[in-house]
Amino acid sequence: MILRAGARALAVALASSLAASCGDAPSKEDAAAKILGFAAVTPKNGSTVRGVVAFTQRGDRVYVTGQLFELFPGPHSIYIHSVGNCSSPNAASAGPVWNLPGNDGKKRTGDLPQIFAGTEGRADIAFTLRDVTVNTGKPNDVIGHAVVVHADVDPDPRAEFGVRNGWLACGVIKATETQSLKDLL
Repeated sequence: MILRAGARALAVALASSLAASCGDAPSKEDAAAKILGFAAVTPKNGSTVRGVVAFTQRGDRVYVTGQLFELFPGPHSIYIHSVGNCSSPNAASAGPVWNLPGNDGKKRTGDLPQIFAGTEGRADIAFTLRDVTVNTGKPNDVIGHAVVVHADVDPDPRAEFGVRNGWLACGVIKATETQSLKDLL
């Protein structure tokens, strides 16, 4: 029962952050928007960090919303990694930060804005991406990649198997077509 109550609270929080990222008043299009990608983020490296990250496509933008719990207070890096595999104890199975071939810019495809955890250890996620898609099957589709949360600000994370690192949590981005967060949780 505690898990269900926690899932309900997480769904409400995620819905609130999704609505907040849409602007002042949601349009009819926003109200009908489907969550097309979802990652349940689970602990790695002996951490207890967990949470959810949702991806919603609207036109040429992808809205990324979610919440992470049990982080140390302060700034953290969060990235989309190239491999949709979180099976290793240190999340190295997620591979390097995702970058599309030919992307010679300074910013990699999987670079996301830093997140900040408050004193209670919670970080709210709400930002917009323009260079990716969700559930389209295109090369820039986030589905099948992994979201990795880092212990602090890590501008150039490198995947090394068997090495304890600062990668606190990992979740594979899976396709979904639902408007209800309860269905995901």
